[in-house]
Amino acid sequence: MGAGWLIVGISAAGAGAAAWLAYLRWKDSHRPEPWRLMLLTAVAGGSAVTAALLGYRLLDAVGASATWAALAGPWPAALATAVAIGATEELAKLLPVLAVARWSRHFDQLWDGPIYAGAAGVGFALAETVALFSFGETTLLETLARAATTPITHALFAAPWGLGLALWVLRDRPGALAVGLAVSIAAHAAYDLLLARPGTHLVAVGIVLALWVGLIAAGRHLSRSS
Repeated sequence: MGAGWLIVGISAAGAGAAAWLAYLRWKDSHRPEPWRLMLLTAVAGGSAVTAALLGYRLLDAVGASATWAALAGPWPAALATAVAIGATEELAKLLPVLAVARWSRHFDQLWDGPIYAGAAGVGFALAETVALFSFGETTLLETLARAATTPITHALFAAPWGLGLALWVLRDRPGALAVGLAVSIAAHAAYDLLLARPGTHLVAVGIVLALWVGLIAAGRHLSRSS
């Protein structure tokens, strides 16, 4: 792969991430969060890929390796792998948003949870896409497709735990984070599992669309009432 194509792929990934971050900003137009803090959260979300890699290494160390190939194998092992992937990546994305929620004065309404979680998801997707393309794990065409879709997909997976985090921090409901995280992990795991297996791709897309509809519906209420 030449340097020119590498620049094209990375530029496309960056443009896709920027577009979806702008979308989140637009969805937060009623009481918008500071651009700098959203960008910082996205950058931290990208750095969270490192935490996810450490999580995968820990799984390897205990003999529970989570690979994409395993998702297409026998159902019991594939399901366990999907849950391991979902838990590893959602917990990694949670870390920077937890810091924002606990220490930033701007985290002051329930809708901020999904917004900052989404920003971390966008950054995570960007770092993941760039890494895969840079190391030759994906083609240019696959990278362009990922640039268009994975930022919002990761943002939507994070939305349930983002809301749960906001309910914990702002309404003193610690159980809400556990519930939201469980929903996020389940959605992420189901999406990966269905996407990796033949004949179930449309169902996987349906999970993302359902989360998107839920985000839009929640945004209309939370951005005005919290």
